[in-house]
Amino acid sequence: MKKTEYAEVHVPDAGERRLELDAEKKEEPGLPQFTKEVPVSTKTSQSSGTTTLEHTWKDTKCENIRAKVLEFRQGESLGEIHMLNARDGSDTVSLAHGNAVYIFRKTTKDIAKALYNAYSKAQAGLENIVGWMVTVLGTAYVISKVEQTAWCFDRRLARHDNINFVESDSLGPEQKRDLCDMIINNLAALHSRRLVLGKFTLNSILIKNDGIKFTDLRGLRATRKRSFCVEEFKSLMQYLFALGMMGAEDRYLAIATYHAANEQACIEWYAEKTGTAAKEALEITDRLETEIFS
Repeated sequence: MKKTEYAEVHVPDAGERRLELDAEKKEEPGLPQFTKEVPVSTKTSQSSGTTTLEHTWKDTKCENIRAKVLEFRQGESLGEIHMLNARDGSDTVSLAHGNAVYIFRKTTKDIAKALYNAYSKAQAGLENIVGWMVTVLGTAYVISKVEQTAWCFDRRLARHDNINFVESDSLGPEQKRDLCDMIINNLAALHSRRLVLGKFTLNSILIKNDGIKFTDLRGLRATRKRSFCVEEFKSLMQYLFALGMMGAEDRYLAIATYHAANEQACIEWYAEKTGTAAKEALEITDRLETEIFS
């Protein structure tokens, strides 16, 4: 039998960005136990590499998350997961199932379906979106999967064997510089596809052996206005600098790297800001540096 564990996670607000030092994994005695309750009946259909399950349940007062509609990529073992021992409406729930960790994040049905459908076109640099679900009570969740060993800055996700907690203060200068480089390159690649992340904190990334992935994509949006991308880059730079992840000596290279990957967006942003067209790239990068660090 495959090992299944559950953990409910609270999404931090701005005041919780700085995590307390606690690198040890500890057993959570309060975690609920696996339940054997199953649907009364299940209708299964398959189309275009997607499996859809429609469950019917007994009419009970159960408050746990019970899947009414579950859609996922064929080959995933999500069909074995019909009920989570966490309260329906919980914001984020992680589940260790087999050799992977599945993360269920509360959102709207439209956003969950859009993220699932768009993942195949925009997957580079993003967490692995494998499905979505609507519960008996009408709550929608988008489902992502972590297979390989990863590190994160949110210890409330680092409860399972293949997700490890790292404290930002434990990183040395070179490690911080390398991490910031990866974050900026990932964001620049995302913006080159006219996608904005929506909100960024260190909890927005999973670190893997081959780089980083943006996680919790509920704020991900496509934008026609490229200047929105540049504004998001400005906010990210200010955040990294305020957190001590980036030094003054690193900032201009980061701006130049971003400009090179999103030159047209930067040109449009500069024109909106100044009402004139930039004659040289240096004018744009200087303006960016001024607005970010003034």
